[in-house]
Order: sequence, then C-alpha cells, then structure tokens
Amino acid sequence: MKGRPLLPFAVTAIVGILLMIALSFVGLNQRTEMNADPAEETEEVTEFEDPVTAGGELAQQSCIGCHGGDLTGGAGPALTALDGVYSVEEIAEIILNGKGAMPAVSNLNDVEADAIAQYLLAESE
Repeated sequence: MKGRPLLPFAVTAIVGILLMIALSFVGLNQRTEMNADPAEETEEVTEFEDPVTAGGELAQQSCIGCHGGDLTGGAGPALTALDGVYSVEEIAEIILNGKGAMPAVSNLNDVEADAIAQYLLAESE
C-alpha cells in the first residue's frame, strides 16, 4: 500500500496530458478558421442606394461605443451638432484617420465613412 498513493495522481496526469493533446488538435482547426481571409467572405461596399440610412446603421455599429447610443456623447463628444462645423469630407477624414483622442476607424472604407458623415450631418440639421 505504500507504493499505491501515487497511482491516482499518475492516472490524473495521464488523463490531463491526453486532454491537452486532444484540445490542441481542436484548437488547430479553430486557428485555421480564424485565419481565413475575410476579404474572400465579404464584398467591399462601393456604393449605397441610400447613404444616409446606411450611414445610420453603420454609426450604430461603429460609433455608439464612444459617442453614446443616441450620439449625444459618452466617452467621446456629442455628434448631434456637426452641421456647419464640418463638411461631409472632413467628417469622413476624421473617421478614417482619427483626430485628437479619436482613433482611426480601420474597419470602414471610404464609402462607408462618407455614408456615416452624411448621416451625422443629416441628423444634426
């Protein structure tokens, strides 16, 4: 009986090692899926039928985290009074390249940034 107290620990170690090996193979498959080229799965938007409506949807996805759900401010400033302050081109430039504390939004293309800018100006009139 003196040599057997280590048996449960040895069995636990062997089971743990086998689980690590099995989960490593599962992880390899998930890594391959994660590294798939997203450009193959999605088309780049080149034009919107209604840029203001599309801009509203994109703003809800991209801007509410910092500027609040109704864009009246949060961690970032309010975006409700931009009319006469910035042009569509200036807002799109800020979205794509950042300004001050606002970082560049790298997951949007020029057309999407332009749509958000049109939406923000339409909402602030």
